[in-house]
Amino acid sequence: MGISGAQHACMPPPHRHDHAMSSTDFQNEQAAEQRAGRYALILFLVVMLANLVVNATTIIMEHAGDTEPYNGAHAWFTETTSIIYILALFPVVMWWERRHPVNLSNWQQSLAFHLVGLVIFSVVHVIAMALTRETLHPLFFGDEYRFFNNPLINFIYEMRKDALTYTSMLLALVSFRVIEFHRMDAAAARAEARTSHRITLKCGGRIMQLAAEDFVSAKSAGNYVEARFAEGSHLARMTLAQLDTLLREAAIPAIRVHRSWLVNRDLVSQIEPTGEGDVSITLTNGDTIPGSRRYRDRLKVA
Repeated sequence: MGISGAQHACMPPPHRHDHAMSSTDFQNEQAAEQRAGRYALILFLVVMLANLVVNATTIIMEHAGDTEPYNGAHAWFTETTSIIYILALFPVVMWWERRHPVNLSNWQQSLAFHLVGLVIFSVVHVIAMALTRETLHPLFFGDEYRFFNNPLINFIYEMRKDALTYTSMLLALVSFRVIEFHRMDAAAARAEARTSHRITLKCGGRIMQLAAEDFVSAKSAGNYVEARFAEGSHLARMTLAQLDTLLREAAIPAIRVHRSWLVNRDLVSQIEPTGEGDVSITLTNGDTIPGSRRYRDRLKVA
């Protein structure tokens, strides 16, 4: 039998009011931003180094059948002079993305800002790379490197690759920001459960906080959890494991009785075998919950 009672949309907690961000919240967000940027830079550095190796060795392999010997150092030189400036520009792209974050609700404006950012990024990258090559190439290889003889074609050629590079930077920054802010929110929810014994549920951009002692049971519903509390049920975007963690932080004796079910152990009134190794669990409010043989050991202490 499914969870009984009306299912409510998550609503803002009645005791919370709109207010300015506290200094602690601001510091936490700044720390999350810094971690996201640092992790994105590390990932991008690894990707760029791998790209350097692949591109340089590919160029060398393509010249393996040439009648005249090919100097492999030339491939490493050209690829390195590109990647050095890409990495040097990463903090600038990160600063630009923070000022103009990718926003799906206002994607036209975001797109416009980052098209401008792409052009600036590519112009700086290409000019710096070309000047470095034209300056150092004669010193290292004894002949000239000519980029500005046909600058428009060469710039278009390089900008195609820069578009992919710039987009990859944005994806890395946005992805790690989402991860860090999810971690920050999860830590705040655990602290709330531990200190005030309230369970934080989120859905549809809304937040609800419920008294932990009112928890009855919860059922997994895809990427959501249908959580039953004393006043009704609520559909929240979280996993059973995450809800279980919050309940444990709030000192609520929640137990997993099935891969899809979590119940308040204190509300278990009857456990009846089904004859197939599983059990049927009846709660004090009359709800019937399925119990799996895999979790029967946990039910013994109920």
